[in-house]
Amino acid sequence: MLATGIQKTNLFMEYEPLLNAMGIALVDINRVERGKNVAVTMVILAKEDEVSVDHCAKVYRLVYPRMELQLGERDLQLEVSTPGLQRNFKDVYEFSLFTGKRVRVYDTSKDAWVSGIIAQADTTSVQLTQVYIEDAKEMIETMSVAYADIQKAKLDYRWEDDSHGN
Repeated sequence: MLATGIQKTNLFMEYEPLLNAMGIALVDINRVERGKNVAVTMVILAKEDEVSVDHCAKVYRLVYPRMELQLGERDLQLEVSTPGLQRNFKDVYEFSLFTGKRVRVYDTSKDAWVSGIIAQADTTSVQLTQVYIEDAKEMIETMSVAYADIQKAKLDYRWEDDSHGN
């Protein structure tokens, strides 16, 4: 089952508005503290085009000095990255970020992997188009999957799709 509530975490609420102003969506942010060391990982997505190394560098240059000031004497390790081609979803919030992209979910109501393009995501479910139910080897036009029925989800890159180039 996927988590909910990343948008309510302090780190997310602090940095999401900054990145949003740059035209960048914050997919995930995580902080791990070990003694005097603090490691922060951020996953970002460009809103208008494919996310690039330049986007990651801009976010790094904006965020690093701010975090370093907050930490004082502690050492900061900051990693800013793209979601990648086959990102594992951690929070249902990610479905709304990847509208138009192909996703692969394990639907517990069907006991099967289902692949489709995210058409729409609301508070309780995701609407998929061009759906392929893998175990049944069945293609259907559209399908709604409740978040409560999703055990695992990940981006599903396919060369024959045009969903990766939007």
